[in-house]
Amino acid sequence: MIDRMSSSNSEILGLISKCREMKDVVKKSSALQLINQLLPPESRVKLPSLITNDGIDNLLSWIEVKISPPIYGLTTP
Repeated sequence: MIDRMSSSNSEILGLISKCREMKDVVKKSSALQLINQLLPPESRVKLPSLITNDGIDNLLSWIEVKISPPIYGLTTP
């Protein structure tokens, strides 16, 4: 299960990277919806009906932080 989850997270991180490169906000919004659907139900984001390019980038960053492995040694005691 852990390997499958890591693979899924890697796939999502790759999609996030591709989504960030998109210039068309409609396509970028569609990609964000796909990424959101790939997340486990408890991790999904409630997406607003109208969203800006900056809003999409902020949500992508939030998702990226949530699914990225922790960086040891950088946590607050």
